[in-house]
Amino acid sequence: MTVTPASGRGWLPTRALHRAAGVGGLALLAAAALGQWELVLLAGPFLLGPAVSLAVRPARQPEATLTLEASTSVEGGPVRARVSVPADPQPPLLCVVSAQVPRWVRLRYGVGYYATLVRPPVTTAVRLAGTALRWGSYRLGPATVRSVASDGLLVAHHEVLPSVPLTVYPVSEPFDSEEALPRASGISGIHRSRRLGPGGDLADVRPFQPGDRLRRINWRVTRRTGDLHVNATQSDRDAQVVLLLDVRHEAGASGGIHGRASVLDRTVRAAAAITEHYAQQGDRVALVEFGSRLRRLPAGTGRKHYLSALEWLVEVDRLPTGFGPGGGLLSRGLTAASALTIVLTPLLDQDSANLLAMLARTGRSLVAVDTLPGQAHPRVRNEWTAAGHRLWQLERTNTIGRLRGVGVPVEPWQGAGSLDVVLRHVYRLAATSRVLSR
Repeated sequence: MTVTPASGRGWLPTRALHRAAGVGGLALLAAAALGQWELVLLAGPFLLGPAVSLAVRPARQPEATLTLEASTSVEGGPVRARVSVPADPQPPLLCVVSAQVPRWVRLRYGVGYYATLVRPPVTTAVRLAGTALRWGSYRLGPATVRSVASDGLLVAHHEVLPSVPLTVYPVSEPFDSEEALPRASGISGIHRSRRLGPGGDLADVRPFQPGDRLRRINWRVTRRTGDLHVNATQSDRDAQVVLLLDVRHEAGASGGIHGRASVLDRTVRAAAAITEHYAQQGDRVALVEFGSRLRRLPAGTGRKHYLSALEWLVEVDRLPTGFGPGGGLLSRGLTAASALTIVLTPLLDQDSANLLAMLARTGRSLVAVDTLPGQAHPRVRNEWTAAGHRLWQLERTNTIGRLRGVGVPVEPWQGAGSLDVVLRHVYRLAATSRVLSR
């Protein structure tokens, strides 16, 4: 929760007070000059009314505070802010509040002026409730507070409350995978390893050796051969996953959580879903941003690492430039070759295809996830747009076909289960390569 105070700077007369004093003063002058003492009765309300109201004028301007109930939210989640005005032992005040709101935060009652009556002794709060529509780092505010007292005769200097930070996490799209990862080389986990050890997958039947557990004895083979034999199993270990986010280009118009998704929306939400799935099942997940800047999140696991990944994802550059670091610099920044590398890319240019080909030549277990939304179309349209877009789609289809031909599986992002077929294919390729290497 972030709080920013604002201090008062005194009161000023309003135009209503100037008008009342002016009309009352002119009426008195006219009565004295013309000898029409009836005009004194006309001046009475204009002078006595303000005098009564100003007799109970506030001693000082109240100090307001801008508060966020929670500095973090999630796409589609609530955003609650309030401007609190303490009620000192002084007359009631009317406070008018207006705040600048980010584009991707929609207030329930719209953007405008909010008014409330402040009565002692309770602190009054103007609540700004809304919904976060898109992931990212924002600032709510600044907010302007103006207080009116003495029946509208006094107004305070407008107080500007500094903005407060707001972080909106990407929503994790439904994702689940039942396939084992191709290369499990950690200490303990749920994936089948090529190493022998305690596990549930049968690897071989071998003669009994000192130290073998009795529950591992294979009684059928023992009775057939006459010698003790035991089952050798493959150990269950964790694996490492590297998510490479190709964010050099943006395509499609983002409509927030309730609208259409752009390339960056699909990329970030898919990364959040994949990270949540693998990190919570015990695998180590690392993230790399491939764009105008090269950022990395070291590998980690568990719920804490998933929250760190969300913090990392909201800082992804939402204004891509189309440029990125060289492939050599990127390859040096990647982790061990035994990790499964999942590249989230829209495949909008040849550089993306070259990146995948370069990673495939290093012998990594590689999966490419196509994040281009189906509704993405050129922004500029003319009589040649349809034909040009169709030719570009054909060229992109040929590029995907060539990538698959050199062993790079490319799968469109479809949420839950969308990578099972690809991971099964990658696992078989890894198993085949191990057999051939023997």
